[in-house]
Amino acid sequence: MSDETIIVKDNGTVYLGGPPLVKAATGEDADEQSLGGAVMHTTKSGVCDLLAPDEDTAMLMCRQVVENLSSRHVRTVLANRVPSEPPLYDRESILGIIPESTNLPYDIREVIARIVDGSRFHEFKPKYGLTIVCGFAHIEGFPVAIIGNNGMIFSEAAIKATHFVQMCAKRGTPLIFLHNVTGFIIGTSFEQGGITKDGAKMVNAISNVPVPKFSIVCGGSYGAGNYAM
Repeated sequence: MSDETIIVKDNGTVYLGGPPLVKAATGEDADEQSLGGAVMHTTKSGVCDLLAPDEDTAMLMCRQVVENLSSRHVRTVLANRVPSEPPLYDRESILGIIPESTNLPYDIREVIARIVDGSRFHEFKPKYGLTIVCGFAHIEGFPVAIIGNNGMIFSEAAIKATHFVQMCAKRGTPLIFLHNVTGFIIGTSFEQGGITKDGAKMVNAISNVPVPKFSIVCGGSYGAGNYAM
């Protein structure tokens, strides 16, 4: 029910039924962390978005989340503007990050760090759906939401992107897409896992989000995944 959820490692748990109930209902012996712990929910299920190592870090993460909130009311001027500042890293160094060959992978976060103000990037679900990177930042003082990819789009990545785009719709935050995608993952096991369904949800969300959208190709971009991005 929340935009973003923070869970503390070895402390927070989320599950429909705890270990005693699971044992009684199914006979399975399950421990709390494997069943609904912080690491599991931020890396496998995607139920929680941000993993905090301790309570103090969780509170700092809360501040970062609130920093990127904005009004839900219709407006003609973007809220949440801040004074602009240059990235910490030289923009020209992007030329040393993106390879000449489109077959070679690279971390899109390195590009983001060279285009956003102060190289600050509040990443959404950083440990889940790893082939898509989503997050909030500022460029020239304007709030933006960035979606970039680190490989083919798997179901988890599509689900993450869909959730993120829906938040941007509610907040009225413009979207910037950094393309370098060879498409959605394909194959029998992935079709059985729902890649077509999950990919369609992503395409639908992006097609209907009522915010400005900008696309930048940062390498080769092919396949149906290109339409999603």
